[in-house]
Amino acid sequence: MAAQPEILQSTLPLDLFDRLHRVRARYAAALKAAAVGDFSHEADLQTVTRLVGRLLAREARKRPEDRGGLRMLDISLAVDKLCPELRGWTRYEIARRERQRVLSVRVPPGSTLNRNSGKAS
Repeated sequence: MAAQPEILQSTLPLDLFDRLHRVRARYAAALKAAAVGDFSHEADLQTVTRLVGRLLAREARKRPEDRGGLRMLDISLAVDKLCPELRGWTRYEIARRERQRVLSVRVPPGSTLNRNSGKAS
């Protein structure tokens, strides 16, 4: 018999849940576009990412008793489920920054690029 994956069920602290819903409502257009792969609302998506990160950091600074005994892992997973649009945005941002990093590597004339280290030799 195959092992069944464990389903994590947790609730968010009410104040965090309310704040996340306010953020989602304020940036609904950008999140709706991101859900279908349109990341043209870049400034709004960066703002949402920053706000969600700040909310998570604020929760992490609280004592576990103050957040209903929930572990930060459970809270983070619940936030991820609540904001699935940010997954694609995050992947897009990582790929874009990696592309910029690779394109910014300067290779002096006559040298070769070591593919393993990303440095010119």
